[in-house]
Amino acid sequence: MATFSISQLSQYGDSVRGFITRNVLSRGSGEEKLYTLDDFGKVLDLNDKVLQETSDDLSEEDVKKYDLDPPRVVVVGLTSAGKSSLLERVVGYPLFPVLDRVCTRQPFQLSMKRVTANTSVEPSPEVKEEKEQRRPPAELRFPASGKTFKLPEETEQVRREITVLQQSDSETVTFSKKEIRAVVRSPGSDTFTFTDLPGVFMVSEMKMGSSFAKSRAENARLQDETMKIARHYVQKPNTIVLVVISATDWTHGMNNDPLCGHLCEWLEETRKTHTVEVYGVITKLDMQATLSQNSPIRKVLTGQLSEDHILHGLKVKRWIPVVSSPAILRQADREIAEKMENEAIYKCLRTCIPTSVLKDLPMGRGALLRELKFALLKTIVKTQKGLRERISKFAGDVERKLETLPKPATDTEKRQTFDLRLKVLENTLRNEVDTTGTTSTNSLRMQLLVHAPKKFQRDLQSCSLRGDVQAEVQQILNQSALEAGGSFDSDMSFKVLSDRIIRSYQAPCMNLIESCANIILKALKRAVDKAFGDYKQLKVLVLRTLGLQTGTDVKKGAEILGKLGDAKTPSPDAMFELLRHSAISKVMALLDAHSTMINFHPMWRNFDTLHQKILMNQEKDSKKSSSYLVSSTPPKASAEGTLQEILELPALAARVRNEGYNAINTYEKSAKMAISPVDRAKICKHFARVEVMGYIIRMSLVGSVYPMIIRDLRDGLFKGVQCGLMKFDFSVTRLLRSRLLFDAKVEKKVLTCLDPSSEDMEKRKKWEKKRRVLQDLQNEFEKCQEDLHVLQEIFDS
Repeated sequence: MATFSISQLSQYGDSVRGFITRNVLSRGSGEEKLYTLDDFGKVLDLNDKVLQETSDDLSEEDVKKYDLDPPRVVVVGLTSAGKSSLLERVVGYPLFPVLDRVCTRQPFQLSMKRVTANTSVEPSPEVKEEKEQRRPPAELRFPASGKTFKLPEETEQVRREITVLQQSDSETVTFSKKEIRAVVRSPGSDTFTFTDLPGVFMVSEMKMGSSFAKSRAENARLQDETMKIARHYVQKPNTIVLVVISATDWTHGMNNDPLCGHLCEWLEETRKTHTVEVYGVITKLDMQATLSQNSPIRKVLTGQLSEDHILHGLKVKRWIPVVSSPAILRQADREIAEKMENEAIYKCLRTCIPTSVLKDLPMGRGALLRELKFALLKTIVKTQKGLRERISKFAGDVERKLETLPKPATDTEKRQTFDLRLKVLENTLRNEVDTTGTTSTNSLRMQLLVHAPKKFQRDLQSCSLRGDVQAEVQQILNQSALEAGGSFDSDMSFKVLSDRIIRSYQAPCMNLIESCANIILKALKRAVDKAFGDYKQLKVLVLRTLGLQTGTDVKKGAEILGKLGDAKTPSPDAMFELLRHSAISKVMALLDAHSTMINFHPMWRNFDTLHQKILMNQEKDSKKSSSYLVSSTPPKASAEGTLQEILELPALAARVRNEGYNAINTYEKSAKMAISPVDRAKICKHFARVEVMGYIIRMSLVGSVYPMIIRDLRDGLFKGVQCGLMKFDFSVTRLLRSRLLFDAKVEKKVLTCLDPSSEDMEKRKKWEKKRRVLQDLQNEFEKCQEDLHVLQEIFDS
């Protein structure tokens, strides 16, 4: 079992540090092992390392994309609430500038690192001479500039450096999200990191002087900038929020300040997706002589706030009073400083809180660090597994990116690179449009294999096969030959009907070619871009070799039909145009062949049987409306009915009837005369022939045109085509290899294109840096696995 409590933290451990216990069972006996919070400094160092690298060396886009935000403690509060003084109290040195204006204008990430005695910073001779000096020597470093300072003797230089970095001397106040980072290394430091945010500037505050509150508009701008920064950090994943409230401000109505309302709103929004822990610090208690029984400070510390109080929305886990007076900050002896701090807190709180309650209240720097360390370690353990997995995924993506980036190479290596890129091109093409590619709804493959043929079928069905209805009806009425049975099987009538129907179907066929060609063109350009996008000049050369120069586009179906007579077979140098031309010529030849082939189709040769036993039989089972328009009836629940439904014969029957009745109604209204029943039957049979012929051709095209287009446009990319008498048996990769590598002059140009540009080298440098960073983080995770495992067991139990 693992145990941890505030009372145990106060009772055990050296100085003010607490402990965690873990019972280890071994060989039949229970052995208790004592762990202090400082035993897990490596874990805190690991978290700081992730925080540092994600802030300095990885872009904000990378961090957001891979969700690499590590746990962190952010300090938020009003301007002059004592946030910087609090950090000075924690670190043990007065580091921050004291000015009559806004000092913190950018987030300040302050990391404390405990170092062992043999690697600690050696104190200066002056410090060694001060025998009473008990504060351990320290070193402060700004990683961005590399500047290093000795503490405490160079404290003033540190203050000046921070003033410059924060631009605190400027009378024009502007805020930024760009972080300033400093690291303090000392044997006496607690390993921990805070991110101090610029104080939220509220319109009601006038403490900064008239130079920073010249107008309401200026106040509004400052408030907006600081609120945006605070919200950005508070709503980051895995954030522990430390709310700092000045006792002086609180006694003047801080509990009603808009900042608490905004914090509650941000936290409520954030807690919808992940947990946020909040701790509160009350500063400047030493500036309060007494506190009344109705003081909100007393109610907060003793848990007596009313349920409807605005602070309940913050859901603060614990409030801790801390004093950071100049006298305490100047005190070199840490134990004396802590005693002074506790006495200052007791002096203020004993006026409103009984001593029996006060002795159990966590207070001061030590209690604050214990609470925050425990909360941070718990959050690290909770998130480390997922964070490590995301770092590994990112590292894998970086390796794959580096493989694609150009790099200096020999001619042999360049040829190998070219062959590898050709494989990438082919694999991308297959994934985009081949039978084994992606199945996402809007992918090019689904557009080509599903959406395009469906639209083609709909377009064919929507084609009207009507000619001049009145003229056709009049012709039927005028021909006495119809009296013999209405036969229209003469070569002349067949030729007229088939030509008209084929002309109606030409546009959908050309539109299908256009649609498929555009999809293939997009896939081809995507594949070329993925394979050769990192080599701009080589990409242009490859596109030109495939006939895909900039501006290449597929003609509309109507344009294709308008220029069929002028079309010439493209040169093999323009591969895409050759494939498209082959598809067009084959489809047009197929359409032309249907004018003859239709004579031999069984449905046409047995038209009378089809008309009487199927088409007219469907009519008997349906009721005619007054306008003679009828709808198809559901198919019979039998094998015959199912087959008819599959072949769309009920729909054909309905269309046959409606076309015949429409023609009769149109003629009667125009001629203002009624047609006899005998002539009605002949007219209906004529239009039945038209629809049946259209049905035969349409069904034939549905089963033949699309496969023919796919064979040439798509499969031609992988195995070539037969275009007329010319055989083009080059695949895309074979064509590029033969044209670009088998010609010595062209090959020289290709090899030159494979040399990395200065821009490519900059990209490689950036990605190699990311690789080093991620590899370092993975190594750090490996080193901390034992400690993380121990912590996981403790928190699980």
